[in-house]
Amino acid sequence: MAPKRIAWFEELRISDRPSAGGKCASLGELIAAGIPVPLGFTVTAQAWAEVIEFADLGHRIGDLTRAVDPNSSSALREVRQQAVEIIHGATLPPGLEEDIREAYATLCARTGRDDLPVAVRSSAVAEDGAANSFAGQQETYLWVQGADQVVLRVRDCWASLFTPQAVAYRAKLDQAHRDEAVKMAVGVQEMVDAEVAGVAFTVSPTTGDPSVMAVNASWGLGEAVVSGEVTPDEFWLSKIGLTVTRKTVTHKAHRCVPAPTGRGTQIVDVPADIADSPCLSDELLHELGEIALRVEKHYGTAQDIEWALARDPDGSHRFMLLQSRPETVNQATRAAIQERTAARTAGAQAYLSVLKGLGLPGQGPG
Repeated sequence: MAPKRIAWFEELRISDRPSAGGKCASLGELIAAGIPVPLGFTVTAQAWAEVIEFADLGHRIGDLTRAVDPNSSSALREVRQQAVEIIHGATLPPGLEEDIREAYATLCARTGRDDLPVAVRSSAVAEDGAANSFAGQQETYLWVQGADQVVLRVRDCWASLFTPQAVAYRAKLDQAHRDEAVKMAVGVQEMVDAEVAGVAFTVSPTTGDPSVMAVNASWGLGEAVVSGEVTPDEFWLSKIGLTVTRKTVTHKAHRCVPAPTGRGTQIVDVPADIADSPCLSDELLHELGEIALRVEKHYGTAQDIEWALARDPDGSHRFMLLQSRPETVNQATRAAIQERTAARTAGAQAYLSVLKGLGLPGQGPG
């Protein structure tokens, strides 16, 4: 993709990570693969680079971060505060704010809804790679409505590069990786008013077993699951037939829902009649499992997927994928398992070869 300020998700492929960031590039790749993803666009890393140059942020904020003690929480908080003030007060390059407003207006028109609620999500270039996820380093803002709020939250996402945890994290990197870590795009994506949401791993997140799939799910928006606000239901599926092999249904006292003001979200009590009920049926788990396997097959590696289940007014449902990234936690474990399996296979083949040479029937090593 040639450098530009705005790119629609459907224009992106995973190779566009340097411009669109890991999150948005992956969403574009999923759309191209026929996976259901909410509509959206990206304010690219090119746009952020223009802001840095136009507002001289490299010196104004760079000097702050280079001088800060990464072990001092108070110093990190002070840098954060100053960076927020500088970024929100910065004059944007000519035409950039208009570009963002125009893209939001187009998104509203495409969905047929004025003031469409959107999620404004950071999409760092170094995020969600095969080696590291860098998840949670920058911010996401849910249920944002109106062009003014979208522009405001885009600035907030840029400023989230300078949260205490992000600055402290980058301080541990060498200069080349540090420079890469501050390149960021911002995704603006149609919100899904989720009845149920959660995460799915196409491999065991605890053992690395690639024959199973794990799903965590709870009522409402996925923010409650990701933030740890609730203990979600846990389901395990065999990849053979996508049958549910184990489930743990929890008491889900709270859920995250849109705020009554129309902006932002809030945590509310779950109605008593469903608080202890499984939030996904076996049939829905099978349907979600099929989508997750398609994603894993497309990428050729195990995935960590955020998803949402929307209920339409006519009672029908649809799963939407909000993010997919390589599952990195157990890569080393899986590599060790594959190495041991390969060694056992080689040993068995050698054993059978010896038996064959002796003219004996091969029973395989015990």
